[in-house]
Amino acid sequence: MASRLLTSVLSLALLSLLIPSALSGNTVSFHVEEGSNNIYFSVSIKYDGGDITAVELQETNSPYPGVTGWEPMTHNVGTIWRLDPNHPTLPPFSFQITDSKGKKFVVKDVIPPNWKPNTVYTGTIA
Repeated sequence: MASRLLTSVLSLALLSLLIPSALSGNTVSFHVEEGSNNIYFSVSIKYDGGDITAVELQETNSPYPGVTGWEPMTHNVGTIWRLDPNHPTLPPFSFQITDSKGKKFVVKDVIPPNWKPNTVYTGTIA
């Protein structure tokens, strides 16, 4: 019985990897807030799929040990999320977003290495 259950769970997991997300291809906009720099990063996120409940940032090329994963951002107010890292950040940045329906999605490398405050960057959900 346990092996049949395990087989079913593994089959569902594999199937979920093979079927593209319904969100795939949709766009998300990121407005880098004034005052952002390499040790404080604040962004307003425009996503038409519902409310955002969690945001994580990934530094694609971070040279710091242990900073290769997703760093949780703090909800500031409205659509604004911020990161107060304990190190200078190194873009490009990717975002993993969780919406109010519990769906997680990634927008990869949307903030470029030469980003500037008060600028909007738009990325596609992977």
